[in-house]
Amino acid sequence: MKKICGFYASDIHFIVMILPFIKEKIKNHAKIETFFEKDYKESINNILNKLMANENNNEEILNINWESSKINKYSKIENKLKNILNKNEEKIFLISGNKKYIKEINNLLNKLLKKYNTNNINIINCFSVEEFDDDIKDVLDNHEYIINTSGVHRIDEVFEDYKKIKIN
Repeated sequence: MKKICGFYASDIHFIVMILPFIKEKIKNHAKIETFFEKDYKESINNILNKLMANENNNEEILNINWESSKINKYSKIENKLKNILNKNEEKIFLISGNKKYIKEINNLLNKLLKKYNTNNINIINCFSVEEFDDDIKDVLDNHEYIINTSGVHRIDEVFEDYKKIKIN
C-alpha cells in the first residue's frame, strides 16, 4: 500500500493537480474510488470542457464520482468497495477534505483493508491548505509520497530538508 498526500489551495488547483495522475491511471485500467468532502462535479466539467475539450478519455474521467461523499457507516463503505477490493487491478482511493474528514475516511478504509487480502493500493489524501499553519510535518510523517502538478514523488525528493529534520 502506498500512502500519498497532496495539498491544494482551491478546487481548481486540486483538480489540475490530480488530473494528469488520474488520466494515466485510467489508461492503465486502475479502479478509482473517491471520498470527497466537497462536490467537484461542476469544477471538473468546466476544466474538461474548457481546457481539455479534445482529450480522448474525458468520458472516463467524468465517470469517476466527483460528488461529495458523506461519511457513512462502515458497512455502507464495505458494501461499496467489496467488488473493487477483490480484483487484481490497481486500486486508488482519492480522498479530499479537511483533516478530520480525511482521518475518519482513512480509519474506515484501514478497518476494511484489514479484512481483505488486498494489494496494489494507493491512498491519496489531499488536504486543503487553508487548514494548515506553517507546520505540515504531521501529515508528511504519515505519508511516503506527495502528489503535485508534476506527479507523485517521494516526500524527501520534494522537500530536500525533510529527511534531515525527520532524523533529528
